[in-house]
Amino acid sequence: MRIVLVGPAVLVAVLVLGGCAVAVPGRAVPEPAAVASSSPPAASRSPTLVADVLTDECLLDADGFALLLEAPVEPPATGGEPRACTTAATRGTPRALASVNVYGVRDGSPVDLLRSGRELVGVGDAARVVETVGGPTLQIAAGEHLVTIAVAEREPDDGRWAEAAARAVAALMVGERGPWPR
Repeated sequence: MRIVLVGPAVLVAVLVLGGCAVAVPGRAVPEPAAVASSSPPAASRSPTLVADVLTDECLLDADGFALLLEAPVEPPATGGEPRACTTAATRGTPRALASVNVYGVRDGSPVDLLRSGRELVGVGDAARVVETVGGPTLQIAAGEHLVTIAVAEREPDDGRWAEAAARAVAALMVGERGPWPR
């Protein structure tokens, strides 16, 4: 038995030039026309998150983060790519971490983008605590923004989440932060 190795160029030529060797009688039939509907067309776009909509995403100060982490924290700072406000507890093992991210939403509402989780009533337009691999994350729909507050190495109770959320929403609504560009 003899084995012949075929190079890629020969293989491509056989596939392209070989084509179909059998003609099928008949004629092509066009696709059926779309059926007219009296209902309005469905939205063609789904909501999209827009990162880095605020130059300062620190909607919580050190006291707000300390409330969640149940420990004093380093001064929160905005930085990184994408931008986020982060801090860490100054004591405790393992060391607790927290961050705030603020997103704009195009072609929809922030409420549409909330994930399944435990609902917090009376916070922003809607809020949920979502369990993630890194730890719990609070998602808050507030006006045109979706705010996430993530915590690692701690499990804040709903009272602490609600207080932190109220502080974050109040800071977000302060006029000097202004609306994000569209």
